Amino acid sequence: MVTRLLYISLCFYSLTFAQQTLDNFISRAVENSPVLKDYRSQSEITRIDQKINSAENSAFQVSLTSDYLFVPYFNNNGQLVTTDPSPEAVGYDINIFDGGLYSAQLNLERNIFNGRLTDARESQIRIRDQSAGYDFNLEKHTLVKEVTDQYLTTYQDLLLIRLSEEVTTTLAEQLKLTGELLGKGFVRPQDYLLLKIELKNQQIALRNARENYRSSLYRLDAMCGITDTALVTLEQADLNIESPPSESMFMHRFDLDSMTTVNEQELFEVRYTPQIRLFFNTGLNAVELHNMQRKFGMSAGLALSLPLYDGGQKSLTRQKSSIASRTIGTYRQFTARNIKMKRDELVSHINILKQNIRDLSHQVSDYQDLLQLSEAQLQQGNTTMIDHLILTRNFTEIRRNKIEAEINYQLQINAYNYWSW
Repeated sequence: MVTRLLYISLCFYSLTFAQQTLDNFISRAVENSPVLKDYRSQSEITRIDQKINSAENSAFQVSLTSDYLFVPYFNNNGQLVTTDPSPEAVGYDINIFDGGLYSAQLNLERNIFNGRLTDARESQIRIRDQSAGYDFNLEKHTLVKEVTDQYLTTYQDLLLIRLSEEVTTTLAEQLKLTGELLGKGFVRPQDYLLLKIELKNQQIALRNARENYRSSLYRLDAMCGITDTALVTLEQADLNIESPPSESMFMHRFDLDSMTTVNEQELFEVRYTPQIRLFFNTGLNAVELHNMQRKFGMSAGLALSLPLYDGGQKSLTRQKSSIASRTIGTYRQFTARNIKMKRDELVSHINILKQNIRDLSHQVSDYQDLLQLSEAQLQQGNTTMIDHLILTRNFTEIRRNKIEAEINYQLQINAYNYWSW
């Protein structure tokens, strides 16, 4: 009766929790990731920057300015403010200050013939947006790998729980049968005690396995931003090896770096093109209060700026850009070679693990036959309980090794798929 209740409780423990798949955790991780949310926000900022670029370089700039300058003259026949001081007057030179300034103007300005600058800045914004998009995809790709790794590790802990449950249930049934045989005098008391001790050890191992699973599941929840820490049962995840693309997405980073280098040089060289500014203003502009109502007017004009010589900075920056481009190319080749080496190494690990799993499966099958023979011999008294328990422990260890090999096989596939992006 005790064995039956123990078996039912173990099954109940395994089946009462909701089922969760790897895809569920990945979708929650992507949804809750603060880094990915930040990259999404950067896309919105890019659209705003495009409008700012247009406003700065294509739209009219409207401003209101007002100035008041008080320039008094002393010893000037009682006139503090004038545009014609007497020779004996004391004050600033009239040719510099005109006696004062009263100004209130509405100004309109616009840069014209600056399409090259606008296009260069537009390219800068577009490259920055592409970089943010690449960083978003890379972060998502890395997050999927990390969540998958933790999911597989947690699932391994779940499989070890099930293994411990099965071993504990089997030992409990054997203990019940041995107890009945002990009452009839067919089993030695020390055999019964040995089996009882072994059952207790497996119960401790089962508790530890459950705690390990709980801890691994909490780490998985934290990684995915899941606040509900209720225990769930993970479903098996079977990963397949993905074929590497003809051009790795990891290489796209170097494309963006090259585009950035070219754009920076382009932005620098824009300064060597003529900069023409159209301006218009209207309002009050006077140097004295007398007849100020007649000093309202307007003006318009063009301002030209063209650098002639700056010590050969254009040539120097082009040399810098050329060096930067060569450096990017060197890193690109180095990274491509390393990625290929990583994939080759992982393929070797995957093939070895595949062979190990096949060998362990054969060992498990052989051990099952061996255990059946051992149980029959134990009942006939042809083997000792110690030998039988040693065989049981070895069988459990083989199955544990097989579980670890299978999970490690999936982890290696996950790593290979990561570098096959």
